[in-house]
Amino acid sequence: MEFLPGGELFSYFRQVGRFYEPVVRFFVCEITLALEYLHSLSIVYRDLKLENLVLDRTGHVKLTDLGFAKYVQDRTYTLCGTPEYLAPEMILAAGGHSFGVDWYALGILTYELLVGRTPFAPTDYRIHPSHTFTKILHAPIPWPTLPSSHHG
Repeated sequence: MEFLPGGELFSYFRQVGRFYEPVVRFFVCEITLALEYLHSLSIVYRDLKLENLVLDRTGHVKLTDLGFAKYVQDRTYTLCGTPEYLAPEMILAAGGHSFGVDWYALGILTYELLVGRTPFAPTDYRIHPSHTFTKILHAPIPWPTLPSSHHG
């Protein structure tokens, strides 16, 4: 097992509130490569979030917690993952889901890294996840204007 002394990306995110665009590009490119590798093995990850990203000693990102990862030949139907990152097709469940749920979660993660929160973050975490699901399925994504210092 590899030792990853850089800690969770989540910890750094909490300290700074959001990352500058060049930093986000770096992290997103590395996560993309990791997801492409898993998908090449027919594995869907299904739990992409800041808490599951760890940095090595040089600042490169590693995926952790493969508890929801699954070998998929076509589609799978299990609702799993963190509510704020779930793709609409996973919430609807009728037709199942596949690798697209990871790309959707990467989009949510990218938004979070740039903006400082997920687009459908609950204002009160005591609210039932079904409220978040309704927002994912029906609410428009709020696009805030970022300060010019966050553009690369």
